[in-house]
Amino acid sequence: MWIVLAVALLPVVVLFGYIWLKDRRQPEPMKWLLKALFYGLLSTALVIMVIGPLPEIEVTDPVSAFLKAFLTAAMPEEAAKLLMLYILLKKNPFFDEQLDGIVYATCVALGFAGTENIMYLLGGLSDGSWVTMGISRAIFAVPGHFFFGTLMGYFFARAWFGNPAHKTRNMFLAWFVPMLAHGIYDGLLFAMPTMPEWVAGVLFIVFIGGFITLRRQGVRVITVLQTEDEILQTIDKTEDTNEKDCN
Repeated sequence: MWIVLAVALLPVVVLFGYIWLKDRRQPEPMKWLLKALFYGLLSTALVIMVIGPLPEIEVTDPVSAFLKAFLTAAMPEEAAKLLMLYILLKKNPFFDEQLDGIVYATCVALGFAGTENIMYLLGGLSDGSWVTMGISRAIFAVPGHFFFGTLMGYFFARAWFGNPAHKTRNMFLAWFVPMLAHGIYDGLLFAMPTMPEWVAGVLFIVFIGGFITLRRQGVRVITVLQTEDEILQTIDKTEDTNEKDCN
């Protein structure tokens, strides 16, 4: 039991450490980061409450695969995570840099991914599939949620700190962009078993290419906001120095 929990949470711990190190210049209080992880857990419960009563979508072809991916996974999950992120940050006094948006969004995403991972692996205890499932999810599913979180956090930060005229658009994109990436990710996985082997092989290559692109975009938006925050901090320091010199 304990080893299953350890395998389920190890990729969460690794990625949590990664984003924590990226924010070392002006780190967020650990209390708030742990709170974000807990809010991610709550988002899992919210999704279960929403989709639980809905009828199951039987996957028989690519169309039903993508319908299931978007309607029962991508759309409600990214909406729940965004809602929890907003509740978490609307009165957070430490949310004062753009990169913080990504830090908190990825922590919410990791809270969701960790909870989901535990449920999947515990479900695989009876037939012993939890080992291979744990490995595959550590490579793809948990990092996938993490990088969906980077996209959400990027647009959330743009909505919060950017041009007020674009706030509504950026807040919508904070849901739509990770939702779209998530839906395509799950849709390809759900569609593979419904296709002939050679088509499934092609889809898997597309999936791998898309995952690499997602990872690159996630790293890129972290770097973009890091750089912008550093430039703004340098400008603020220069202005403060000039004001002191004038006085």
